[in-house]
Amino acid sequence: MTSRELVQRAIHFTGPARLPFTGSMGETDFSGDTVAIFPDFGTKWWLGSGGKDEWGSLWEVDPGHNDMGQVKNVVLEELADFAKLKIPDASDPRRYHGWEEILARAEREQKYVVVCNGPYVFERAHFLRGFENLLIDILAEPELTRQFLTRLARYHLETIAYIEKHFPGRIHGYRGTDDWGTQSGPIIAPEVFAALFKPLYQEIFGRIRGAGMDVWLHSCGQILDILPHLIEAGVQVVNLMQPNVFPITRLAAWRGKVCFEVCADAQTTLPKGDSAAVAHEVQALLDACCARNGGLIEVQLDRMYFEGDGVRREMGTVCHAEYRRRDPFRSRRVRPDRVPGRNRRRRCGS
Repeated sequence: MTSRELVQRAIHFTGPARLPFTGSMGETDFSGDTVAIFPDFGTKWWLGSGGKDEWGSLWEVDPGHNDMGQVKNVVLEELADFAKLKIPDASDPRRYHGWEEILARAEREQKYVVVCNGPYVFERAHFLRGFENLLIDILAEPELTRQFLTRLARYHLETIAYIEKHFPGRIHGYRGTDDWGTQSGPIIAPEVFAALFKPLYQEIFGRIRGAGMDVWLHSCGQILDILPHLIEAGVQVVNLMQPNVFPITRLAAWRGKVCFEVCADAQTTLPKGDSAAVAHEVQALLDACCARNGGLIEVQLDRMYFEGDGVRREMGTVCHAEYRRRDPFRSRRVRPDRVPGRNRRRRCGS
């Protein structure tokens, strides 16, 4: 079974022969079953360099840190001026100038290719408008905010259209980010999310799936109360970097309904460097997230974790080894006669 098939089978619950794992989602590499590919954004500010992105947001990294930093300016001072924003031209072929070489290699190696295209709508909106400003806008000016968000969504719709026209069938997944969670729940009320943001996600995700790609979303924090809306909107893979905030056992409610992309908790467990705790957490994630025929993709740690989150590199080796050792799909394939629930070692839930 090829890397591409492994990932697709995990996402679509059609029985991967082993647990798939990602390559880097911060840079293009070929170390995993996935290969990330990026439009040319002009600068890779998210890798610790800082600087102004193509939307005009100024990213600054605190001295002594090597994370993505934070936006320090407000591009859109007045919400009513949203129509004046310059949206990057997703139809400019220069944004895709390096893709042919990457895709050719990915096809030779039969990898799953996922385009990583920055924030979907919420993060982009508060990067431009300011976080507090946007939260006030959502409550005070919901219709104007809707128009603003709709304009931002055009960038993704145009990117998807370009991919469908120029790279048909060669991109398998489309990944965006929107951090929706705090430590205890979503940033906004689920009913507000459903009214204002869900229709935009439905349009974007529908176009992604209509173009033959899977929908990937990274979202930090505790998002259980809006996860049903995201799944209904069309999310197929959800990346969770802090699963302990849910906590992990509660993820089982969505087992078989969405594919989880996880490693171990990057906020608590991984930075402590306790191998036994990592092993325990890996098993807990497998038990909670895996359905019988798929539902989990291992995040292979890369330098975004090591340099940005303070995770020691050896923890990447430990985590990957634990997922390989406890791989429920390989075990189930090798011993199909074993009955779940009666095995000596614990298996994923069905």
